Amino acid sequence: MLRRIKRAIHSRLEKMVRSDKGAAGIEFAFIAPVFLLVMGIMLESGLMAFTEFVLQSGVQRAAREVKVGIAQNASYSAADFKNKICSLAGIIIDCNKVYVYLRPDVSFAALNANIPDPLTVGPSYSGGGTVQNFGCGGPMQAMALVATYDWKFNIPYFMNPLGNVDGNKTRRLVGLSTFRNEPFPQTATCS
Repeated sequence: MLRRIKRAIHSRLEKMVRSDKGAAGIEFAFIAPVFLLVMGIMLESGLMAFTEFVLQSGVQRAAREVKVGIAQNASYSAADFKNKICSLAGIIIDCNKVYVYLRPDVSFAALNANIPDPLTVGPSYSGGGTVQNFGCGGPMQAMALVATYDWKFNIPYFMNPLGNVDGNKTRRLVGLSTFRNEPFPQTATCS
């Protein structure tokens, strides 16, 4: 009797060892976390790139209003101009996280010497101040427009190589435009 029980147990164990039922589930359990992580990184990277494209598009469209004198003659304030960029950028951007730097200068050479590093436009994570400037300039002046938006990573650690501020936990997205204002009739100026 004991021999029969041992043989029955032994034969069932042999069948279980030789059986490949459930192998796909076990393999998927090993592969799924890596697959889902890679998919998450791809989705976040794509959304971040799209957000930077949208920010750049909003900057280009807002720069046209400065270039042709609409912003000056409508007496845009810094908040009005920031809201203009945000409305052009769409719902993907939180306007509270957008920082705008608009600077006129006498020439592009002077502008190049005076424009700040785009990583300094926006909140400083090291305790320093934020670089700010808002001036629409007049007709025929060289202009630089920089808008930044901080993208906080949803998948920390794995996205850190893409970070450039806040200890690489955040990516500062930048929209930039340099242009010369048109010879428009100026009736007012930005405030």
